[in-house]
Amino acid sequence: VCGELLNLHNVRFQIYSFAIAYKLLTCKELTMNILFCGNSRAFDGILIAVLSIIKYYKGPLDIYVMTANLQDMDEAYAPICWQQARLLEDIVSTVCSQSRVLLIDKTMTVRGEIEGWVNQKTIYTPYSLLRLYADTLPVDRLLYLDADVVACGNIEALYETDIEQYELAGARDFLGRWFIGHNYINTGVLLLNLRKCRESALLERARIICKYRKLFFPDQTAINLLCRDKYFLPAKYNEQKRYRPDTVIQHFCKSLRIFPYIHTVNVKPWEVDKLHRVYRLHVHDEVLEQYEAIKRAACNVMVFR
Repeated sequence: VCGELLNLHNVRFQIYSFAIAYKLLTCKELTMNILFCGNSRAFDGILIAVLSIIKYYKGPLDIYVMTANLQDMDEAYAPICWQQARLLEDIVSTVCSQSRVLLIDKTMTVRGEIEGWVNQKTIYTPYSLLRLYADTLPVDRLLYLDADVVACGNIEALYETDIEQYELAGARDFLGRWFIGHNYINTGVLLLNLRKCRESALLERARIICKYRKLFFPDQTAINLLCRDKYFLPAKYNEQKRYRPDTVIQHFCKSLRIFPYIHTVNVKPWEVDKLHRVYRLHVHDEVLEQYEAIKRAACNVMVFR
């Protein structure tokens, strides 16, 4: 009898253990991997982007911040420092304790490889080339974001887009589709299948092109030239013209205006007064007020330059 009771107890324990394991597997939250690149001057934009993301998404985040010290090339090229990364982690961990911010220093890589590239000096800083090293990160799925984007909704559906058969997903470039090619994508928002990128050596080949071939939009054009398996995202995931009710990510890149005369407009999220005056845009005010409050409270000059 005692043996039968023991066996019954073991069966119940096994069933209970299986149920717990199944629940843990099925309820486990997806950790979202996000990459930003830039120097210390990009930090304000990264902070705004992060604040906007956690306004809508409450799950765990692994935020990779890729930077490099290139002050021997230009005094303005100071890297994002550990204090700035720590501030970001303090912020995201208040929403989800599992969230992390990982600072990736690519100084040696950049000095050893990018110096001497024909695209080293363009209208963009060398930091725009850092995203071409996304394949060196220890993840298979990664959402790359420029430092001048603001989330207007939950980005979870974007991150979970099925790109198993594609190297990457991106939205068409608003101006590029007219002047360069209809399927020319804007790389300010990229969902990367790094497993396939490594298999095809997409980013590695893009780095080679940027080293030897002069391009106006170096890394963006290199990716467009080389990527064969791309998934086109709807514009709402990289809205480059104006905010719309269904916009999930608004990208404040340089835009072309026709009236009252042909001119370009280049207003960034951290230029709050200018954002209100030029775009008459107030939909991001809650996030921008948080950003300004954090900036006022930060006494360490290493955090905001």
